Formats: sequence, structure tokens, C-alpha cells
Amino acid sequence: MSTVSLSEGVGSKTNIYDQVAAAMQALRLASFTHKPSLSSIQTLLMIGSYLTNDGRMLDAYTLFGTTIRLAHSIGLHRHPKYLDPAPTNEKDCAMRQKVWWHMLHLDEHMSMTLGRPLGITGIGDNPWPVELTTDPVLLRFGEFVNHFTVLARQIMSCDRLTSARIDELTDALRRLLDTVPETLQFNDTWMYPETNLPDLYAIAIGTFYSPMSSLRSHFPNGKLLAAIS
Repeated sequence: MSTVSLSEGVGSKTNIYDQVAAAMQALRLASFTHKPSLSSIQTLLMIGSYLTNDGRMLDAYTLFGTTIRLAHSIGLHRHPKYLDPAPTNEKDCAMRQKVWWHMLHLDEHMSMTLGRPLGITGIGDNPWPVELTTDPVLLRFGEFVNHFTVLARQIMSCDRLTSARIDELTDALRRLLDTVPETLQFNDTWMYPETNLPDLYAIAIGTFYSPMSSLRSHFPNGKLLAAIS
């Protein structure tokens, strides 16, 4: 039984490798560096996520640098209304905004994980996306993640942290944590196997608590650690 499971796992991983290689070949055939598009940027982001999950963080980091340049080249950092031609519908605008703010969030995560400077020097004027949903929890959580993205970039951009500045950032983090939807605020019982987790728990872990864990190691200061714990 174990031999069959092992072979299936290897075969599955090989299949993923083949898909990533095929995606890169398709990008090359489309001259993605010469003619970048939103689709090619989304593809590169997905490949980068695979590399990260496969333990190849440095490869993902290098690829993300190229992705940033391509995003800038198609004006992903600009407000859609300033583009020529401008997106023709709300869905296209929302997609550009989602991709750009995902990249801002991912930039922080990589910078904190590897201890390197931010790859994106400025947020730009592309506003954070308006969630195309009526779910109040999703709306609150989406707004929280966007505010955290801005605050985290401010923290990451600080060359020298005085005691007063640390207190200011600590208070800002605490106020922001209070805005997390109640159903997603961390509960000690979540650590027990028998606990049924909220439906959105995985989303929260993937988009927030993992970067927050990285912040703990980036700023070895008791007050900041207490604020984000």
C-alpha cells in the first residue's frame, strides 16, 4: 500500500513539474517579456506560488522580480481610469486591482521571509479592490488585509525605529487587529484537532497570519511582538 501511495505522489509531482514547464514554454512563445499582459502576469504569480510551496523560495523571489517589472510595464500600479485604453468594464478594473494588491502583499511576505528590501518601492495610485461580494465577513476581512498591506509596508520601510515610533506602530497594529471579523479572530481552541474551524479560517491563515508570523522575526522588539501575537 505504501509503495503505491509513494508512486502516486511522485507521479503527481512530476505532472505538476510538466505543467509548470509547459506554462513557461507558452509564455516564451507568447513573447511575454516583450508583450506583457495581465494573463501572463497571473501565470507568473501562480508559478511563483508553486515554487514557494515546493521550497524553492529563492527561485520564486527571482521570478517575482521579473513579474514586478512586467506589472509596471502594463501600468498595473496605476488607477484604471488613467490608462489608455482604459478597461471597459468593472470586472476588468477589479481584476487589475486584485492582482496588483496581491503583488503588494506578496512583496512584503517575500521581503520579510528573506530579510531583503521591498521589491516594489511605491504602492502607486491603483486603489485597493472593491470586493464583488455581499458577504459581510469577506468584505470586512478584505478591507482588513488591504489596511494591513499598507501598514506592513510602512513598517518594512522604516530604517530606524525609535521607541516612540515603535509605540505608534504597535498601537496601529492593535487597532487594526480589532477590525478582524470575530469569526476569524484567533482562538486557542483552533489548535486542537477536534475543533471545527470556521469556513474562512484557511483564507485568513494564507493571507494574514503567515505574513504576521514573518513580522515577528523581522522586528525583534517586545512591544511589536506583543501587538501581533
